[in-house]
Amino acid sequence: MTLIDNLRERLAAAQPRPVDAMPIEPVGWTAHQEGVDKLLASFRAVPAGKRVRLAKKTSNLFRSRSEAQEGLDVSGLSGVIEVDPVARTADVQGMCTYEDLVDATLAHGLMPFVVPQLKTITLGGAVTGMGVESTSFRNGLPHESVLEMDVLTGTGEILTCSREQNVDLFRLFPNSYGSLGYAVRLKIELEPVPAYVELREERFHTVEEASRVLADVASSHTHRGEPVHGLDGVVFSEDEAYLVFARFTDEEGPTSDYTRDKIYYRSLQHASDIRRDRLTIRDYIWRWDTDWFWCSRAFGAQNPKVRKVWPRELRRSSFYWKLVRLDRKYELEYNFIKKPHGKPRAE
Repeated sequence: MTLIDNLRERLAAAQPRPVDAMPIEPVGWTAHQEGVDKLLASFRAVPAGKRVRLAKKTSNLFRSRSEAQEGLDVSGLSGVIEVDPVARTADVQGMCTYEDLVDATLAHGLMPFVVPQLKTITLGGAVTGMGVESTSFRNGLPHESVLEMDVLTGTGEILTCSREQNVDLFRLFPNSYGSLGYAVRLKIELEPVPAYVELREERFHTVEEASRVLADVASSHTHRGEPVHGLDGVVFSEDEAYLVFARFTDEEGPTSDYTRDKIYYRSLQHASDIRRDRLTIRDYIWRWDTDWFWCSRAFGAQNPKVRKVWPRELRRSSFYWKLVRLDRKYELEYNFIKKPHGKPRAE
């Protein structure tokens, strides 16, 4: 089998999730317990002295994982257990992606307090690691809306911790990067959100001015007399910076779609001082994922001719990661671009 044939087979086997929302049914408490039992069984099977890791299929780490580790079976811990729209809480398994979590909660007009920008980031990963997004200036980091956690510790115990129970573990777990254990279940707070987001994109000609306004808005939660619910920005050069002030709204109106021909980060650049835009709440949450911020450019996905034939469901960070892994495994850049002596070869 040639390298090209191998690549085609691997890419054809990928079953990408649709770009648009899809119904997410909670798995329930019985299925959750079954997932926990599988995890514990795999933990008990680890040979003495072996290091362990989560045997998961996706990663947002910009480094290779060591293969000399035993994988814990987390295959039954990737769902939303339950959403309580009255209490505005959700019980979520540790390996649940934010994409699934968002689709489950938006169905009730709710969303997590903070949603990191890439769809395959897991709730457990964002809490034990670090997550941030445009709502963080008013809602903090992902762990600050966690009410309770079940954590698998290095002794094989699952401890429930909260602000009242096993408090030291609860406080130390965020940003511990797995050194204290793995989150099996997390109970989080949710906030109500409307259907749309209006964006006010403002251009600044110095980074200092943009930084001053950023600090002011982070403190006041308002800008030019308008409420600000989401706040972020991009610096293109020393004299071209943009802040994006998001206002959540139920007001009807036309919306942009950056999952098709248009590219979000490029839309921010404009000659005028202020530009307005509108997105659905879900498209706002995932505005950076479609082009992996701006990294899809490296694969040609921002070339209009390539973008026209690039399957829309494959315009997502998780698929670009697959291409990166294939490049690392098969040295695609070397084989197709840099290979010396004669024409590039694909086998």
